[in-house]
Amino acid sequence: MSTHSSGRSDAPTRARVLEVGDLPASEVRRYARGTGEVYFERRGGRTFLVADR
Repeated sequence: MSTHSSGRSDAPTRARVLEVGDLPASEVRRYARGTGEVYFERRGGRTFLVADR
């Protein structure tokens, strides 16, 4: 899996794991909408959106 931290680009990421802890909820929803099955994971005090592909 690759990790993409919040570079705050307008284009959705193709990464399967995205750090979302510091992103607004609207941006997290936008990433999740086009991804399919996703879940959140907490590790080391950080929150990740994980695509289950």
